[in-house]
Amino acid sequence: MGRYAVHRRPRAEALVRVLILGAGGVGGYLGYRLGRFGGAEVAFVARGAHLDAIRSGGLEILDDRETFLFRPEHAVEDPSGLGIFDLILVAVKHTDLRKSLEKIAANLGPDSVILPLLNGVEHRQEILERYPEANVMEGCIYILSNILRPGVVRKKGSIFNLCWGREGFDPSDYAKIVDLFDRALPRHKATVDIAYEQWKKFLFISPMAALTSRYGLTMDRIVADHREELRCLMEEIAALARAKSIDLDDTIVSETLQRMEQTPPEAKTSMQLDLEAGKPAEIEALLGFVISEGKKMGIATPTMQKSYASLTRS
Repeated sequence: MGRYAVHRRPRAEALVRVLILGAGGVGGYLGYRLGRFGGAEVAFVARGAHLDAIRSGGLEILDDRETFLFRPEHAVEDPSGLGIFDLILVAVKHTDLRKSLEKIAANLGPDSVILPLLNGVEHRQEILERYPEANVMEGCIYILSNILRPGVVRKKGSIFNLCWGREGFDPSDYAKIVDLFDRALPRHKATVDIAYEQWKKFLFISPMAALTSRYGLTMDRIVADHREELRCLMEEIAALARAKSIDLDDTIVSETLQRMEQTPPEAKTSMQLDLEAGKPAEIEALLGFVISEGKKMGIATPTMQKSYASLTRS
C-alpha cells in the first residue's frame, strides 16, 4: 500500500450524501473524516490547483498520527450536476460566501440541511437571504488545519470540536446527521444554544487573528508578548456579545486566555496565513464586524479599531 493509508468508503445502507463547499483546512479534513469513518458519500467543491490535485491523486491528510490519502466520490468546481445532498457544509472563507452559495441551487432538496462553518458569527441569516426556504443551521468548529500545498491538508495538534444547531432545534429530528457525526468526528455537540458557542469561539479567533496578522507573530508569541492587548480585545468582544443578549460567563476572558496558552508552538491563524500568501482575508468578518456592531450597540471598541486600521491601511 506504500506510505499511505488509502480510503475505501464502506457501503452503508442509508448512505448520507455530503457536499462540502471549500475543501481547505476545515472542509478537506471534515470530508476525510465523514467519508473514512462515517461512510458518507463525499463531494468536494474546490478550484484551481487544489482541485486539480484532488482530482488526479486524491486529498492527502497529514496529522500527528498518520498520512492518509482520501479519494472523494466527486471533486468539482460546479456541483450543479451532482444531484440533491442530505448535508451541505459551507467551509469557504467569508469573502467567498455569496459566490459559493450561487453554486448549490440545484443541490438543495426539501430535506437538505445547510451547515455553515465559517469564521465569525451570524451567518445563518445571510444564507437565508439567498435561500429563504432552506433548512439552515448555525455552526462553529475548533481546529488547527490548513492547505499545506495543492492536494495536501495539514492538521496540527489534537484540537477538534464541532458545535452546531439553532434556536428551537431538536437533534432527534436530525438523527441521520447526528449518527454520521457520532461515527466520524472526534467531538461534536448539537445544541440550541449555538449563539453562545459561536461567540465563545469568536472571542478566541477574532483577537488572535487581529494580533497575529498585525504583528506577524505566531499564536504562542502573541500570548507571551501581547497578552494585555489580547485581553483588551476580548473584553471589547465580550461586552458586545452581552449587549446582543449572549450570556457569556464573567470568567470567559480569563478562561479563553488559558486556552490560548495551550495552542501548539508556531501555529498561525488562517487570516494571518491568507495575508502572508497575498490572498483575500476575512478582515471584515473578524474585525470590521466588531467595530460596526459596536457602533450599533453603543459598545466602544478602541483596541479593535487600532488593529483594523493597521491591517486596512493602504
